[in-house]
Amino acid sequence: MDDFLWRAVLGAGLLGAACGPIGCFVMWRRMAYLGESVAHMGLLGAGLGLLIGINAVVGTAALAIVAALVMARAGDRTIPAGTFVGIVGHMGLALGFILLATMENVRTDLLGYLFGDVLALSAADVAAIAAASFGVLAVTALLWRPLLRNAICGNIAAAEGERGGLPQTAFLVLVALLVAFGLKVVGALLIVALLIVPPAAARPFARTPEAMAAMAALAGALAAPIGLALAYLTDAPAGPCIVLAAGAIFAASALASRLWQAFA
Repeated sequence: MDDFLWRAVLGAGLLGAACGPIGCFVMWRRMAYLGESVAHMGLLGAGLGLLIGINAVVGTAALAIVAALVMARAGDRTIPAGTFVGIVGHMGLALGFILLATMENVRTDLLGYLFGDVLALSAADVAAIAAASFGVLAVTALLWRPLLRNAICGNIAAAEGERGGLPQTAFLVLVALLVAFGLKVVGALLIVALLIVPPAAARPFARTPEAMAAMAALAGALAAPIGLALAYLTDAPAGPCIVLAAGAIFAASALASRLWQAFA
């Protein structure tokens, strides 16, 4: 295999493994729509970062974190929270698309920002993704119990004297970081799939939250080599193929679960 393929497999695999456990909390909290809107705002962050001359990932992460914290506190008496999140996310996507389209030096990479360009990952990109992925996994492990209690029932956590602010903020920051680094792998339109599909694939066979997180990490990591192999064989875009591979893992998991229940 060429070096660029190894870098793609390693970068996408590490990102998928980190997305799995965080995606479990996204599923448990029913926050997939928030994650999608944060990803859409990330495209605007990439454009602003390039406009002011900083790394696109830094711009994406900064704006995604701010957007996540703002949208998580949305929900006044006149506009439902889901509606507000959708408005902000899609306005960010539209502005980001327009901004990137008007910048001559990134016009040819516009589809890459929307659907990823994992085959163009450099060694520095892979190192950054590895650092971010291991950091996300380490923080998730460190805050696992408060994150889990807040996901199951925030009232229980409060009754036990646990403040929900830190776990909630940490969770949103972790989602935003994965969105930022996922922009190069599968793009702003598909990154949420890596947050929700692997946990959905792990759910039928998991008996504990910890088992579900571990299995989701494995499913997310496996989607990378399977998707890249599919892209290699069909000459299709690599980012969407990784997402399709995750979907295939989910379909296989659902089928295996039904067969197990039928014959057990």
